[in-house]
Amino acid sequence: MNQSTNNPTGQGGGGGIPSQPASQSNPFTADLKGEFASNFGTNTNAMSQIFKEGSYANSNRSRYILLAVLLVAVAAVGYLYLETSGDDANEFPPPEAPAVTEVAPKAAAPVASIAPVAVAPVVSTAPVAESVPVAETASAAAEGSAGPISINFPENEAAIAYDETVGPARFSWTGGPGRLELSRKESMKPVEMSIPVKKGAYSLHQPSPGKWYWRIKSGSGSSEIRSFTVDAPVRRKLTVTAPAPGAILAGSSGQVSWQGDSKVTYYRVELNNAPDWANPAYKFATAGSTATLQGVTPGTYKMRVGAFSEIAGRWEYSTPVDVTIQ
Repeated sequence: MNQSTNNPTGQGGGGGIPSQPASQSNPFTADLKGEFASNFGTNTNAMSQIFKEGSYANSNRSRYILLAVLLVAVAAVGYLYLETSGDDANEFPPPEAPAVTEVAPKAAAPVASIAPVAVAPVVSTAPVAESVPVAETASAAAEGSAGPISINFPENEAAIAYDETVGPARFSWTGGPGRLELSRKESMKPVEMSIPVKKGAYSLHQPSPGKWYWRIKSGSGSSEIRSFTVDAPVRRKLTVTAPAPGAILAGSSGQVSWQGDSKVTYYRVELNNAPDWANPAYKFATAGSTATLQGVTPGTYKMRVGAFSEIAGRWEYSTPVDVTIQ
């Protein structure tokens, strides 16, 4: 059986054992080593030149050589990377922390103790003045001390009429300010009114009727005690002219008339069927001297006429009379 043998070199030959070229070169010869060592890294065509040579196309040895070259290249690149990384990491080393030197605290200097100096008590031989309350001091300053007080008017045992149309009662004296004291008793106890007054005069608004005792008291002392009398106000004259006592009046047209007096503000007619006049059953007011009844229920009543006195400052009434209303 004939068997054809492939010729790796592409050259023809006889049958039998194939012949190998006698001049095939070893990849690890000195010539290759020299070329590899001199051109690696500088001649970029060295590797391509190796692969162009036909003697390595189908050889297992060429694979081993290629693998070895790749391993060497990888190892070289890794070594260069590690060297570069190490240099970069150490290029800027972290600053060293400054050393802290511990300083021991200085001992405080001892403080010299100073003994207290005894002070001898001061004994005063001057008499101690008695304290005076502030209120009394202020009162004395207000009242003053202008010497003894003498009263000018009113005269002792003077009498005046109560009249709200003539103004207040006036008091006058010689001396400084003080207090006007009034009492119903000659002993001035109790004091009914104590009024702060200025120097020389004071006006008292209408003291009520009756007898009064009074004096001026100041820081320099008290005046004599004098008295005066306030008479009751003079009543206004009021005379009812109609109807007569016991008369019969119409509840809606009956007439009541009277004669009045001066210093009267106005008048009114009152009808009442109860003894208490605080709230009469009927009232008719007027400024004149006549009043007309309106709407009075028939029956028996008490009737009176009243006048508001400007002198007394109050109502003054006539004597009630009996009337019959139809």
